[in-house]
Amino acid sequence: VLGVVILVLFASGLFAAGQAKPGGKTGQFPAPPAGARVWRSQTTGKEYRVWIENERLHAVWTNVPAELVQGGAYIRTECQRVGTRWVGSSQTYLPFPCGTTQNGKHVGKWCHVLTKIEFRRVEVDRITGSAEGYRRFDCETCKIVEAVMKDFEWVPKEQSPVSSK
Repeated sequence: VLGVVILVLFASGLFAAGQAKPGGKTGQFPAPPAGARVWRSQTTGKEYRVWIENERLHAVWTNVPAELVQGGAYIRTECQRVGTRWVGSSQTYLPFPCGTTQNGKHVGKWCHVLTKIEFRRVEVDRITGSAEGYRRFDCETCKIVEAVMKDFEWVPKEQSPVSSK
């Protein structure tokens, strides 16, 4: 049954197969193939290019705001299949709010953070799962002090209502 589901996903164009990257080093992240589909988070409004390559599901944040692009922000996700789910991690480089100035404006610190992510359902018109977030974050060490798993739902960008998030 699992093989049929995978075959249907590929045949429907959900994911585009890219060429294998021989000799890849740890820490390198593959570039998305040209045909990889863009998905929009119904929770955050972020858009991700998603594809499966070499038995791994990949997602890359694509609609990064200009002020964050200048700082080099990214979210890159890689998961492997575990039963019917895809389990892995997201590497992020983002500014985290680390206090306020005298005028009340948040001060941010750029941090590299590795978080858990799980895709429970990957379908032609919907992706659902949960990702690790935080209740408390230590800006000095760039570490999550108190983690929480947050559910998400992604839909194909071309079917997503416009969001202001």
